[in-house]
Amino acid sequence: MSSIKKLAGQTVYYGLSNIMSKLLNYFLTPLYLGVLTGAAYGEISNVYAFIPFANIILTYGMETAFFRFAKKDNEKMVLSTSTISLIVSTICITVLLLLLTKPIINSSEGELAGLTGHASWYVYIVFLMAFDALAAIPFAQLRLENRPIRYAIIRTAGIFTTIFFNIFFLVISPKLYASGWTWLPDIIGNKSQTGCIYLSNLLGSGVTLLMFLPQIRRIQWTFDGKLWKEMMHYALPLIIFGMAGMVNETFDRAWFLPEFLPVADLETKKELIGIYSANYKLAILITMFIQAFKLGAEPFFFKQAESGDPRKLYARIMKLFVILLCFMFLFVALYLNIWKIFLRKPFYYEGLRIVPVLLLANMFLGIYYNLSIWFKLTDRTRTGAVITIITAGLAFLLNYLLIPVLGYYGAALTTMVCYFIQMLICYLLGQKHYPIPYHIPKLVTYIGLAVITYYLFNWLNVHYLSPADKYAASALSLGVATLFFAAYALFIFRMERKEFERLPFVGKYFASKA
Repeated sequence: MSSIKKLAGQTVYYGLSNIMSKLLNYFLTPLYLGVLTGAAYGEISNVYAFIPFANIILTYGMETAFFRFAKKDNEKMVLSTSTISLIVSTICITVLLLLLTKPIINSSEGELAGLTGHASWYVYIVFLMAFDALAAIPFAQLRLENRPIRYAIIRTAGIFTTIFFNIFFLVISPKLYASGWTWLPDIIGNKSQTGCIYLSNLLGSGVTLLMFLPQIRRIQWTFDGKLWKEMMHYALPLIIFGMAGMVNETFDRAWFLPEFLPVADLETKKELIGIYSANYKLAILITMFIQAFKLGAEPFFFKQAESGDPRKLYARIMKLFVILLCFMFLFVALYLNIWKIFLRKPFYYEGLRIVPVLLLANMFLGIYYNLSIWFKLTDRTRTGAVITIITAGLAFLLNYLLIPVLGYYGAALTTMVCYFIQMLICYLLGQKHYPIPYHIPKLVTYIGLAVITYYLFNWLNVHYLSPADKYAASALSLGVATLFFAAYALFIFRMERKEFERLPFVGKYFASKA
């Protein structure tokens, strides 16, 4: 099997369930926006912006360390050592967070997140984070052992559990209560929809962890202190790497917008955060592909590094990856008039202008993930931490300067600039320590042309494709968007015909006819 075919297979197998998870958020968003006020949705967005920070602390880079240290001769010892480490640390941190329930929910951050007076919601969130942390190594073990079917089954079970309880609590239960089933809780009357959302996600994570119990019970339960110290030495910089990365990825909703928005009223702030977060979800189509690629690529890259010098292969993967990102950027940006139906209410439409900026930001983030393999392969994880610290500092500065002037558009613009700088620094340092022959002129051309294609279409759409009849305007805009997308695709296919001919599965459709 060719290396590209193998990577494609791993990305599909391990990424499909992750894509389903992202689509869950995507398709549940209209449900949430339909039953919650703009302020309540802003509260939930604030909470889910903090959770990734907690997950980084709870897992402290142990998943990546597991891939780095697990070899055929010591895989069982690495598995047991990393699992015991995560179990002990998760229990300790969970107990500490529960002891701090009152101070946290009564703080100003707790009020902004809507947790004040709702200790049970906070408990749901704490256990949700704990369950996810405990499932990290079991999921990594399945990826390392190439067991995609079991991986997908467990992921899917958790996803469908979350979907079921969200629909039951938010849609079915209120209707049953209204029809006389008064033994059910009055969710609408008690305004407890937010708590039900947290509980639904907790139940999904709980089912996932339960399905891992047979796998966890088969662990040897031996702890190698020397190995653990080596793994921690490798993993600890990844905490800084992850935390600083999250400053750009989620801190805009968690802290920057609440702190710097030029609005005094708390409810208005929550509504603006809700608008920003709802439109942020429209960029999830490109994000979920990046996450799927990351799941398949990380173990793949480590294994390829053991078999010789794979740098040309890495460069080829980067080119194909960028091409796919460009197509996904245009697929979302050119058809925003269609995607906006997921926002449900015109109240959220004013934030559509941030979507192309966030799509481009996530393109840069995806490229950065691809580039970052050099410091993981060369055990220079501290360098990765330094890169993200630099961009985190830049994020603080730019958000401080731009949000008071541009509002949440300033947060989106900051995210794009920071991911671009992060990507650029990672590339320059990587070429110094682990040079890979990336085809930079082509990559820059493909990305630049995709951006120009969108903004040219947007200019035409605003000035010439908006007749009085909104249905005619939509049809005309859709037709022109399709022409632009087809023109870009034709250019790429002509430029990369030989490359596409070499691809597994689809190569035969691009082969030249004799």
